[in-house]
Amino acid sequence: MASFQALSNPNDGPNYLLSAAIVTASEHPSAGQTQTLALKMTPQAGWHGYWENPGDAGFANHFKWSLPKGVTVGEFAYPAPSQLLTSGLMNYIYHGEYVLLAPLTISNDYQAGDSIDLALELNYLVCNPESCLPESQSLSVTLTVGDGTAASALQNRLNQWQAKIPKPMHETGQFYTSNETLTLRLPLPGSFYLNNVDMKNVHVYPIINDLMSNSAVQHFTLNDDRLMMSTAKGDADGHQFEGVLVLNSDTSLRFKAERIDAPSALSGQQDSWMDNDIALSMIAFLGAVAGGLLLNIMPCVFPILSLKILSIAHQGSEKEARAGALAYTFGAVLVCVVLGGVILALRSLGHQVGWAFQLQSPIVIAALILLMNAIGFNLAGLYEIGTLTSGSRLQDAKGPKGDFWTGVLAAFVATPCTGPFMATALGAALVLPLVSALMIFAGLGFGMALPFLLVSFVPRLRTMLPKPGAWMVTARRILALPMFVTVLGLLWILMRQTSSDFILLVIAATMLSTFGLWLTGLWQVSQRKMRWWPAIVLSLMSLSVMVSWDSETLAQSSHLEFNALPFEQVKLDALKTEHDVFLYFTADWCLTCKVNEKTSIARDSVQAALKQQGVVTMVGDWTHGDSAITQFLTQHKRSGVPLYLWYRKGVDAPEELPQILTPTILLNQLTD
Repeated sequence: MASFQALSNPNDGPNYLLSAAIVTASEHPSAGQTQTLALKMTPQAGWHGYWENPGDAGFANHFKWSLPKGVTVGEFAYPAPSQLLTSGLMNYIYHGEYVLLAPLTISNDYQAGDSIDLALELNYLVCNPESCLPESQSLSVTLTVGDGTAASALQNRLNQWQAKIPKPMHETGQFYTSNETLTLRLPLPGSFYLNNVDMKNVHVYPIINDLMSNSAVQHFTLNDDRLMMSTAKGDADGHQFEGVLVLNSDTSLRFKAERIDAPSALSGQQDSWMDNDIALSMIAFLGAVAGGLLLNIMPCVFPILSLKILSIAHQGSEKEARAGALAYTFGAVLVCVVLGGVILALRSLGHQVGWAFQLQSPIVIAALILLMNAIGFNLAGLYEIGTLTSGSRLQDAKGPKGDFWTGVLAAFVATPCTGPFMATALGAALVLPLVSALMIFAGLGFGMALPFLLVSFVPRLRTMLPKPGAWMVTARRILALPMFVTVLGLLWILMRQTSSDFILLVIAATMLSTFGLWLTGLWQVSQRKMRWWPAIVLSLMSLSVMVSWDSETLAQSSHLEFNALPFEQVKLDALKTEHDVFLYFTADWCLTCKVNEKTSIARDSVQAALKQQGVVTMVGDWTHGDSAITQFLTQHKRSGVPLYLWYRKGVDAPEELPQILTPTILLNQLTD
């Protein structure tokens, strides 16, 4: 029978945070042949070991062999690692058992029955999220030269371990640097490796640090049997790039690439790559338009529909209607482009932000509460909105001005939502050139404004609208209700983000602002001069008090009544090897997320079925912003929430579920 032996310090051994053992295919290896030697390493739960390149922190394993003459052990080969991003530092690690493999060669000088003692001094680093400890172990194994017979069970285990070692890529790749970008071009060996490749799971792990930024986002383009990767360059200027390309959970390739001049050496492929970018940009733009169009019926945008309806109904001539629609479109597009530009700029500076990042700030939520409250009381008739310039009258304010600001407001309030088509489009915006990315964000605003454009530029559609009349006064009063409901919803979000003291301050500030609006309404009726001053002064006073207050004392996050585990990459990697895992990402300010949770995820029938089948539910809460969650979303080509993933037991690549969930969708996952 084959076996393995591992001898450690008997005093310290039981306290090791990472156990290690030498495993050989046979206790009786043949002389003159090479067999596989394995080093099995198993960190304790919650701890992790490191890849041959530990990344931005930590240190690599150190091996010192004591071998008899005529016996050699080659370099260890590592399986592909996992990623761990902590405080902007990217580490390459292993959770749970991992096995390193090396060739063991015994010369012909040995005879059957000879004993061979192998001894290894092993130094390594083992870490958990709070601390790191270096450890050392002395391992040894005694082999007896024989016929090389190996037990089938152990040989099967060695074969399984070998399958996890990256295969060599026989053709050399190319890379170049331009400005602050490193571009890598790798030839994939035939269509075999292109089957079942999900680009959002592809990743390059550099074996040598500093040629590329480990923590930067990697952008991939697939062209026939060529893979193109671009990312932020590192500080080094080496002439050879070695690394591991992970295509999916079953396939990884170890590659070498030579530096070439940029970009002429790759000019033969430039046109096709440009064509791919153009095609992706067009598809993403259309997806953004469709996503923006659907936002008009999403729950988080419903309160703003009142403003849209009134802005159409108030139009006079066809010329005015078209001017108003164009102004509204310009406002919506402008907000989406500005927000998109801010996101891209912050990401280029290394910040982990995504769509609707501004709503992770309690101050922004508080300002929205003041704004929505003011709009609600305007619709309720407490005061009338003209322009804020001194001396202007309501009838002097041109329609397009109001339509522009309505478009601005609609787009800004819509940012918490990520609907169908929209998620993929915004994810593509993060990997495309700047101009293409901004066009995608513009497409989102254009999609939101598309109903207005159609009604304004197609006379037949406009004639279907009801004629302006006294009914509009009643409609305005009724449509004030969704705005006040929105205020309550924003207060609920704020309760999940910050302290009770800040909540009380926001309520008081809202009352003070409302008092100013009421005074303005009285002064409008009496035709007093400077009638906007009460609203302006008291609203600015309210806003300044909220901004100056320390709102960073966050409330304890509370989730649904079922026991969902908080997202941690470490836990996910460990759990998905033994269980099906349903992982979803949400935020309290994302109404789509909350609707899905209440109507589908939290349903008793769904929770009972998940529990019965042993499915682990894990939730990533993005309410306050979280760099680890943002990084994970980016890896899955998403810039915002919601995101729903289902991991099958023992399968690394998840299945992505629709963004609009139903109980049936979740229950079907249990029967597939």
